[in-house]
Amino acid sequence: MTEATQYQIGLLQHALGINENRREPYRNYFLASGGHSDNADLESLVAAGLMSSRTAPSFCAEDDVVYHVTEAGRELAIAAQPAPKKRTRYDDYLRSEVCESFAEWLGIDVPKVEYGSWYPNSGKIRMTSSRATGAWCSTKKEAKASYKQALSASKARREAV
Repeated sequence: MTEATQYQIGLLQHALGINENRREPYRNYFLASGGHSDNADLESLVAAGLMSSRTAPSFCAEDDVVYHVTEAGRELAIAAQPAPKKRTRYDDYLRSEVCESFAEWLGIDVPKVEYGSWYPNSGKIRMTSSRATGAWCSTKKEAKASYKQALSASKARREAV
């Protein structure tokens, strides 16, 4: 294989549209203007046989150049890709087609915030879930503390049985 710098391999991968998340090439071009900062690297890739160059289509600027990755360059770019990252549960959640939060998708019973609208709880807040219910409080901070206390008491009762 022909030697190329890591930066030049990155240019090959960019031209192919591959990275650590997208493993399969979906394009094969790199449009560079005459004053592009990567022109020296692109031309050295052409000289090494890893890319080819053509003049750009007529709708582009006069000094633009289109570079295409050759088969040798494609093999080098694909071989230089890092190993795919291990898939996490959050990645699975992002790929699932659900309308729930990540916590709900995991099966966590997320407490709901209730706002009192009738006397004597008018203007008060409490947190509730299937595991525990906190007291009606004046602030959300107090409601959270009350919910945590009720949750601890509920857990202690379950363990005592």
